[in-house]
Amino acid sequence: MIENLAQLHTAIVAGLQTKLTGMVTVEAYPIIQRRINIPAVLVELSEIDAGTDPGTGETALIGHFQARAVVDPNLSDAYMQVRELAARIAVAIQHETWGLEIGISQLLQAGEDAFKPELDGYLCWMVEWTHELHLGESVWPYPDETGLTLMLGLYPDTGTGKEELYWEAGTDPEVP
Repeated sequence: MIENLAQLHTAIVAGLQTKLTGMVTVEAYPIIQRRINIPAVLVELSEIDAGTDPGTGETALIGHFQARAVVDPNLSDAYMQVRELAARIAVAIQHETWGLEIGISQLLQAGEDAFKPELDGYLCWMVEWTHELHLGESVWPYPDETGLTLMLGLYPDTGTGKEELYWEAGTDPEVP
């Protein structure tokens, strides 16, 4: 669970700043007036869907994130640079949780982006991905105090005298 969406945005920006060396700008929701410092990576949350209910009272959401790769169209290799930057973003988000208790990133797509009027005049590609996250308070804040462990076994190797063939739930069985 995370506290709020701002915490997630801050973690994503910090993670991308660390992974994408050489970027002049890595920001969430920058104020774009006449100019931005480029090359740039601009991050935003574009939509939220319902996630898988964890059964804890928290609200499960799937956040759809976008990172725009923005480069100067006047560079001789600008068309390749924007694609390379988009690919670097895709690599940077791969299997990422940004150090938070959220689902790992799932890359959706990357491609040319012509739908942000503030960025007209720049070359822009967009990388889209999702994270499942939980917001709100858990209604089951109690730790497991049973002291019991669920063990698993496969028939016919179960029952009295075969306990050494069992394995703990959540782990892989040992292969004989």
